[in-house]
Amino acid sequence: MKILHISAANSSAGAGIACVKLHEALINESVQSRILFLNKQSKNIINTSFYETTKVRKIKRILLTFADRILLKYYTKRKPEIFSPGLFGIDLSTNEEVKQADVIHLHWINHAFIDIKDLLKLNKPIVWTMHDCWIFTGGCHYFSSCDNFKNDCGKCQVLNSTNTNDLSNYLFKRKRKYYSKLNIQFLAISTWMKEQARQGSLLKNELIDVIPSGIDCNVYNFEVEDKGLRESFNLKVDDTVVLMGAQHLNSPFKGVYLSVDALNKYNEKKLKIITFGGGEIVLSNSLHEVINFGFVSNPREMANLYNVADLFLCTSVAEGFGMTVAEAQCCGTPAIAFEETGPSDIINHKTTGYLAKFKDVHDVVSGISYCLSNKFDRKSISVESEKKFSIKNCAIKYNTIYKEILSEEKKE
Repeated sequence: MKILHISAANSSAGAGIACVKLHEALINESVQSRILFLNKQSKNIINTSFYETTKVRKIKRILLTFADRILLKYYTKRKPEIFSPGLFGIDLSTNEEVKQADVIHLHWINHAFIDIKDLLKLNKPIVWTMHDCWIFTGGCHYFSSCDNFKNDCGKCQVLNSTNTNDLSNYLFKRKRKYYSKLNIQFLAISTWMKEQARQGSLLKNELIDVIPSGIDCNVYNFEVEDKGLRESFNLKVDDTVVLMGAQHLNSPFKGVYLSVDALNKYNEKKLKIITFGGGEIVLSNSLHEVINFGFVSNPREMANLYNVADLFLCTSVAEGFGMTVAEAQCCGTPAIAFEETGPSDIINHKTTGYLAKFKDVHDVVSGISYCLSNKFDRKSISVESEKKFSIKNCAIKYNTIYKEILSEEKKE
């Protein structure tokens, strides 16, 4: 059984990272797994190939991306949020890796990598993991408060359009046309994502399984805290440490501004607040100290940060799963996130952390107070999280799905 993962997102982006972890775990389960990325990675990954191997291919893809985005120029008042038409892409039907594969596993196909129309030419069973909401919307990757995807899209809030028959409506209907002709098994990375997809008219009749983005629990696991580990981060044993981070701290979807608001309001005890990722935060509350670590590329160092933290704070308002929340929980760290988001699958309210009411800053403050005043069984949090989110268990579930799909193919 040969599985080919296809992803435009590389190994430094969320969907690409999840793709690589699954791929490597499948290989450990003796599955013949390969990845086809859009462009060359800085990280060497086993059994990986790339589309952009020549200047001609790179120029072709850049021109296709330009063509794919040219219609957005019409919407001069659109919001600065990601919107992917997906009208153009590369025909991969002649690619040798595609031809040899038994199952095509799609992850994140934007940046003009694949046009869904061309999926018909592959003539292969397809597994498609929803890393965000694009698969069941008219072009946006997160829909915020908009629910137009429940019908046919149109009057798109991201495009700032008042037209029912706008670009989002056209793209939505186009997806419906081609999805109906394809053999696709859709998978969600959280119950929240599945519920949103099933509420939309595009996938409401599809059987959607939930398999979370897996965590490498050989790295992200609980370690009994010792003085030396804290000292390595210039922390004292009695410091109360709150950890928070994202690839882009200023992204409106990550909701870091809500964490800042909550931390400004929290005055019960002095906090050391450590952030990681792109950007910095500044508090007006002088009681607390902020330490901005920037990007942390070493997984072991990241796991150590989770372990020294007393609390992981994530107020993301559009989170399909919550990889950092799951990593924190695998390290036994209590976490706070919002209800009605992906992390609601990860946190057991008041047992492994706190699920605050959506966008309710005062409830986030209550969550901080609760988590920092209660003693959690961190070893138990880690053990239960490993059962749910270990990449090994996730790979086994995917392997079962691949086999079932191929078995159904043979019957037909």
